[in-house]
Amino acid sequence: MRQRITNGGPDPEAARSRQMILKHKASLEFTMPGPFSFELTANKPAGWHWATPAETFRNGKLWTGIYLDGRPLGLKMHAAEPNVRADVYQETTANVADLQTLKRKLRKALGEEEDITGFYRFAKSEPLLNEVVGHLYGMRLGNGSDLFGRVILAICLQMAPWKRSSQMMDLLLTEFGVPLDFDRHRVILWPRPEVIAALEPSILRARAKLGYRAERLIAAARYLTDNPMSAEKLDTLSDKQARKMVLNIPGIGEYSAGIILGRRDVPVDSWSVVILSELLLGRSPENGRGDIPALNELIKKRWGKWGWLAFAYIVNDLPYLARKYTLSRIY
Repeated sequence: MRQRITNGGPDPEAARSRQMILKHKASLEFTMPGPFSFELTANKPAGWHWATPAETFRNGKLWTGIYLDGRPLGLKMHAAEPNVRADVYQETTANVADLQTLKRKLRKALGEEEDITGFYRFAKSEPLLNEVVGHLYGMRLGNGSDLFGRVILAICLQMAPWKRSSQMMDLLLTEFGVPLDFDRHRVILWPRPEVIAALEPSILRARAKLGYRAERLIAAARYLTDNPMSAEKLDTLSDKQARKMVLNIPGIGEYSAGIILGRRDVPVDSWSVVILSELLLGRSPENGRGDIPALNELIKKRWGKWGWLAFAYIVNDLPYLARKYTLSRIY
């Protein structure tokens, strides 16, 4: 039986107990396939985080963190493309096997396996995409977030503008995340599912402003605590198999599954239906969310397997596109 947390007030002692002070234990170097831009991959123009919203990118360096086999690690990464250096911070001494596993994980999380060259060839036949590729050349999508972090993102994005979603995620990190202190920086990792699973909905509503999403996030956390699932495992499955597994998570529907998996289908919502309709059809949607199914079909027909990459490039180049195309809003 899970222990239930019922005290809704701030708990400074609990916050301090989560804090981890990490020491530099190792350095890794590896080469990414081209084209590759570390800055555009790790610090996307639209503000998309790489591993956690509570990371820092400054002067070409990224201070972030990930979980490796459940253990929190701090990372300081920078690059002289195509070479990447990662300084590793942790509590215990790093062993050779762990470092090799970490290197593979980082290469994959920086988008090593993405077919960027294939996408660029396709983009040449699509004027809109050809433009954004020119501005964001070498941007790989990558994703250093663990699976539960992606679930949190997906649930916080449900029926909420970006500002509201960001507020919820920031509070979740501050109240329930794992703070890492290293190299004179603080990074906060996503909460662990077992921590959220032990909460009552009233706690999340009060301390993270989740509203009705509190029940959804707790149900998802309890499911993942009882049925462990990893992003690495999903990556070994076909699109159909992976989507089926993700849809088993409570609170996750087709739209949220698209965000979690980030493969080929575009997660069109009430915001992106406006942007994409104005870019692809030259007009604002007439029926709002009612136009999403038709737009989804158009995107599948027009972009096929490149849908997610095309969407990501467009969203990250909206300030430029707004100067050339008539867009009623950007963010």
